[in-house]
Amino acid sequence: MDCQENRDAGDDAGPRLCFSLRGALITRFFPLLQQGVMVRTGVGCSVRLFLSEELGLSDKTIEDIQSLFLDGRPVDDLEAAVIKDGSVLALSAAMPGLVGATLRRGGAYSSFRNTITYRETSDHCSSGEGLVQVKVFNLLMAGIGPGLLGRGVYVRSVDMADFLGALPQDFWAACDGIFINGKPVTPEVLKGNAWTGGHDRVMLSIKKQQEVA
Repeated sequence: MDCQENRDAGDDAGPRLCFSLRGALITRFFPLLQQGVMVRTGVGCSVRLFLSEELGLSDKTIEDIQSLFLDGRPVDDLEAAVIKDGSVLALSAAMPGLVGATLRRGGAYSSFRNTITYRETSDHCSSGEGLVQVKVFNLLMAGIGPGLLGRGVYVRSVDMADFLGALPQDFWAACDGIFINGKPVTPEVLKGNAWTGGHDRVMLSIKKQQEVA
């Protein structure tokens, strides 16, 4: 699917912003992953199912997620923890030191954080579609970031405008294409936030150059 064909199945009426980039330039957008992006997705499923089926992560990539937080609490059992509409999921590779060892899922020191470990408290969780905020940190960004940004994520309009305003000129010079709602635009259109049309969120997707006809 290229930028001109990109459509969101959700009911959000905000603009769809798509960049066509050479591979290395996608890393410029990784700070947004640390800040947190929203994905429209199926909910009511386990964290493991969300990672594999909704985000499309391989078993190897899931194993590389050493620290995982759901709504601010560390998760040990990916099968028991359930993704809900409005959930916040943070993913990190191994972190250094005792803190990292303590927060590592299923690690030898996980008992030290028994009082804050995530435990499912509801016997019933509604399935359907919702919005989930995903945060990705450190080494995982290179493995998860391109696929996540490629599928399309939601970003707050004010954060998107600030982020774009801080990108250097060399980025814009190397950018192969910019599209809003499937129509090509120039970088000048993205100055300020008038292009957001007053919507609270915009949908962002990044397509590699070879993916665009």
